Amino acid sequence: MTKRGIMEQDGPRAGSDVRGPGGAGGTDRATGRAGALLCWTHALAMVLTAAEAVLRPPAGWWSTAWIGSWVLTGVLLVVWALLRADRKRRYREDGRPGGDGVPDPKTCDGCCEGAPEEYGTAA
Repeated sequence: MTKRGIMEQDGPRAGSDVRGPGGAGGTDRATGRAGALLCWTHALAMVLTAAEAVLRPPAGWWSTAWIGSWVLTGVLLVVWALLRADRKRRYREDGRPGGDGVPDPKTCDGCCEGAPEEYGTAA
C-alpha cells in the first residue's frame, strides 16, 4: 500500500473519532483515554511483576501495589471493552460498514472511489 493510500484511509477515521456521530465525541475520547490508561497500567503491572520475581521487595505495601496494579488493569479492560462496544454499535447505526469507521470496499457502493486498488486486499 502506498503512503498516499494510508493517509487517505486513516484521515476520515481519525476525524470521526474526535467529533463522533451526533456529538458523541466524549465517548470516543473516553474510549481512547481508557485504552491508553489500560496500556500504561498493564505495563506498570508487568514491571511490578518482574520486580517481584527478581527483587522480592520486603516492604509491607509492596504486595498491595503489585496486586492492585493487576486489579486496576482488569477493571480498565472491562471499562475499555464496554466503551469500545458502544462505539462500534454507534458506527453500525450510522451505516458505517465494519463497525470501526473503515469502509468495506465490497459493500460500499462507490464510497471508496479514489482509494488505491490494493485497499481492502490481503498482502
